Amino acid sequence: MERRTLEQLEAALDAVSRDLAPRVEELARKSTEGALTPEEQREYAEIVRLNDRLSLLKLEAEEFWTMRAAS
Repeated sequence: MERRTLEQLEAALDAVSRDLAPRVEELARKSTEGALTPEEQREYAEIVRLNDRLSLLKLEAEEFWTMRAAS
Protein backbone atom coordinates (compact mmCIF):
# COMPACT_ATOMS: atom_id res chain seq x y z
CA MET A 1 0.00 0.00 0.00
CA GLU A 2 1.36 3.37 -0.94
CA ARG A 3 1.52 6.13 1.66
CA ARG A 4 -0.63 8.29 -0.66
CA THR A 5 -3.32 5.59 -0.70
CA LEU A 6 -3.39 5.59 3.10
CA GLU A 7 -3.76 9.37 3.12
CA GLN A 8 -6.64 9.16 0.62
CA LEU A 9 -8.32 6.51 2.76
CA GLU A 10 -7.99 8.69 5.86
CA ALA A 11 -9.48 11.66 3.98
CA ALA A 12 -12.43 9.54 2.83
CA LEU A 13 -13.04 8.24 6.36
CA ASP A 14 -12.93 11.79 7.74
CA ALA A 15 -15.51 12.87 5.16
CA VAL A 16 -17.82 9.99 6.07
CA SER A 17 -17.41 10.80 9.77
CA ARG A 18 -18.44 14.41 9.17
CA ASP A 19 -21.47 13.29 7.15
CA LEU A 20 -22.54 10.82 9.85
CA ALA A 21 -21.83 13.08 12.82
CA PRO A 22 -25.34 14.57 13.14
CA ARG A 23 -26.96 11.13 13.03
CA VAL A 24 -24.49 9.68 15.53
CA GLU A 25 -25.08 12.61 17.88
CA GLU A 26 -28.83 12.08 17.63
CA LEU A 27 -28.53 8.36 18.33
CA ALA A 28 -26.15 9.01 21.24
CA ARG A 29 -28.56 11.51 22.76
CA LYS A 30 -31.52 9.18 22.37
CA SER A 31 -29.48 6.31 23.82
CA THR A 32 -28.62 8.40 26.88
CA GLU A 33 -32.31 9.22 27.27
CA GLY A 34 -33.29 5.56 26.84
CA ALA A 35 -35.42 6.50 23.83
CA LEU A 36 -33.90 4.43 21.03
CA THR A 37 -36.23 2.24 19.00
CA PRO A 38 -35.04 -1.34 18.40
CA GLU A 39 -34.05 -0.35 14.85
CA GLU A 40 -32.09 2.65 16.12
CA GLN A 41 -30.38 0.44 18.72
CA ARG A 42 -29.20 -1.87 15.94
CA GLU A 43 -28.07 1.09 13.82
CA TYR A 44 -26.17 2.66 16.72
CA ALA A 45 -24.54 -0.64 17.67
CA GLU A 46 -23.43 -1.15 14.07
CA ILE A 47 -21.98 2.36 13.86
CA VAL A 48 -20.05 1.78 17.10
CA ARG A 49 -18.81 -1.61 15.84
CA LEU A 50 -17.67 -0.15 12.52
CA ASN A 51 -16.00 2.79 14.24
CA ASP A 52 -14.07 0.42 16.50
CA ARG A 53 -12.97 -1.66 13.50
CA LEU A 54 -11.92 1.38 11.49
CA SER A 55 -9.94 2.68 14.47
CA LEU A 56 -8.08 -0.62 14.69
CA LEU A 57 -7.37 -0.64 10.97
CA LYS A 58 -6.03 2.89 11.17
CA LEU A 59 -3.72 1.93 14.06
CA GLU A 60 -2.49 -1.11 12.13
CA ALA A 61 -1.77 1.03 9.06
CA GLU A 62 0.10 3.59 11.16
CA GLU A 63 2.13 0.80 12.77
CA PHE A 64 2.91 -0.64 9.33
CA TRP A 65 4.21 2.70 8.08
CA THR A 66 6.19 3.35 11.28
CA MET A 67 7.89 -0.05 10.99
CA ARG A 68 8.50 0.44 7.27
CA ALA A 69 10.06 3.86 7.84
CA ALA A 70 12.33 2.46 10.54
CA SER A 71 13.75 -0.24 8.27
